[in-house]
Amino acid sequence: MKLKKTAAVAVAALLAIGLTACGGGDGDSGGEVKVNFTIDGDKATVRWEKCDGASGYSIEKAPSRYGHYEYLDYVGGDSAAEYVTDDVDSYYRITAFKANGESEIIGTYSFETELFGNNTFVYAPTDDAEKIQEDLDSFYNKTDGKKEGADGRARGEFSEERFAALFKAGEYGLDVDMGYYTSLSGLGTSPDDVTISKINADAEISLCNFWRTAENLAVDGNMLWSVSQATSLRRVHVKGDLSLSGSGSTSGGFLADTKVDGNVNSGSQQQWFSRNSAFGGWTGGVWNMAFVGVNGEGLPQNSWTGTGKNYTNIERSGVTREKPFLTFDDEHGYRVFVPDIQKNSGGVSWNGTNKSLGSFLALDEFYVARSDRDDAETINAALSKGKNLILTAGIYELDEPLRVESGAVVLGLGLATLRPSDGNSDTLMRLTDTTDICIGGVLFDAGKHTETLLEAGSENGHEGNPATYTVLSDLFFRVGGAKEVNTSVEVCVKINGNNVVGDNFWIWRADHWDGVGWNKNTADTGIIINGDNATFYGLFVEHFQKYQTVWNGNGGTTYFYQSELPYDVPDAASWSPDGVINGYASYYVSDSVTSHTAYALGVYSYLRDAAVTLDSAIVCPETAGIDFYHMVTVWLSGNRDTAVSSIINGEGETADSVNRVQSLERYSHEG
Repeated sequence: MKLKKTAAVAVAALLAIGLTACGGGDGDSGGEVKVNFTIDGDKATVRWEKCDGASGYSIEKAPSRYGHYEYLDYVGGDSAAEYVTDDVDSYYRITAFKANGESEIIGTYSFETELFGNNTFVYAPTDDAEKIQEDLDSFYNKTDGKKEGADGRARGEFSEERFAALFKAGEYGLDVDMGYYTSLSGLGTSPDDVTISKINADAEISLCNFWRTAENLAVDGNMLWSVSQATSLRRVHVKGDLSLSGSGSTSGGFLADTKVDGNVNSGSQQQWFSRNSAFGGWTGGVWNMAFVGVNGEGLPQNSWTGTGKNYTNIERSGVTREKPFLTFDDEHGYRVFVPDIQKNSGGVSWNGTNKSLGSFLALDEFYVARSDRDDAETINAALSKGKNLILTAGIYELDEPLRVESGAVVLGLGLATLRPSDGNSDTLMRLTDTTDICIGGVLFDAGKHTETLLEAGSENGHEGNPATYTVLSDLFFRVGGAKEVNTSVEVCVKINGNNVVGDNFWIWRADHWDGVGWNKNTADTGIIINGDNATFYGLFVEHFQKYQTVWNGNGGTTYFYQSELPYDVPDAASWSPDGVINGYASYYVSDSVTSHTAYALGVYSYLRDAAVTLDSAIVCPETAGIDFYHMVTVWLSGNRDTAVSSIINGEGETADSVNRVQSLERYSHEG
């Protein structure tokens, strides 16, 4: 097995990871033992601090984390606490022995643990399946909080834990329950290279099954994926049926590049978006179910009936680029596969004639960041030298924005989270322009106050090579909820450059938990698109205090939009653009726009705290070139004197506590 290590990676491996307690026997106080794994050419060295009371240390090795360990050597307590080997690919287990006969495993260490850190677990088919299962169960119990009752489960939504499980090619007899902040990823070049027996993500908290992803693997049978926003099922082969709801209600999700041999049952899902996939069949639907580039016999066709089972089916997608993903094989070691841009496509990208269209980037073209050692300074230093970036699972507190330049690939593992320090009032990430950049799998978390969380291109710059696209996949944005402190953002996302493709965004001003309230987690707008020719697949924007989405650029297209109005509007005066108009539209296309198209838009109201009214859920210019297809408004709950008076520009019936669901098939102004 070859890991294809490079000088850059070897330097990264010099830093120690984690601390492991080494308990003392016979009255010893014990201590924490630092261990690191360094590589120099063809040699690897495991070093550790001596453990109080230890008379010596045994060294064992295995081909993988939970493979079969064989004894190698014993190092006396008076000797140097290190072991040098020419086998740089193996895992090494160090055990401390005490004078009283007790022993304690200090830990297992390898190139992979040094590379990815403590929150990323790499598994091989040679590993003990029971040990892998114990890891997965342990993390699920940490973040799901079942033993703590209902409040404990809700608390898991805002856990600081992050967990990425990476599986090398092979079959795994596992029964995986997906908790919060969990990501499962296969490391093959095809989803069928990694097979897991069973994966379940159940809606333990009604409507709040957020923060989990699965990608690039196969499930050997039926699968339960009962989730809501901030989730992704991507590049997966389900060799049975797929259920999108379980024990609780669910509120929308995203699926792409996925093949389901059997039937997909949407169940209680209020809305759902599927892109570039293949299904054996589909059952169910509520307010807004959208398919773009999805193949399959008997799939629902365009049917916008009004109160329920509303479907949008578009045969081919526009411009798409599947999310980059990490791979491993014995010949090449770790690489990142970057799929090609596709136009007018349908079905999955990895099967048949479309198989593996794209290119590999070697690991030495990336800086692999870890939250226990890296900050904005170290990451920006690597980016400035032309490195791409892998953000391993963890929470990164940034004193300044990450600066991403043309042609870069940024890949987050395990819902890697960016959060500003109190001294950072700017943003978390800034794309210097929008030419051929790929970013995927990152959670942006608000802090004390920043102007934005992500900016793509400079203000009024409209950069972007017309022959290339910047693609942003599985990006999630949160304002409030995580901590009992006030948070503030002016606008979460600004898209200033041209030719940007957004693929699964959830932009959320938190409506519950810590630090949440009209004057506590403040944010005017979720997203502003200033650039031209932007395309969004699956845009979820919720609870902002003014407009949810503002579109200033021309040539924009949205495929599927889900938005809830803010729950906590205190009075009508606090929620009016000019004191005359009632409320801020969710989806606002400015008067300067001359071309815009949108499909499958759902705007939902739970105006809880005051008797307020929204004049129109959608506002746009009344001009030729502006087209909206399939819109729905729903009065969910709240103050019974609230209402959404119209769907778009005064057209469409009122959604209120009596007539809860209203729909409109098309809005087009011929001019």
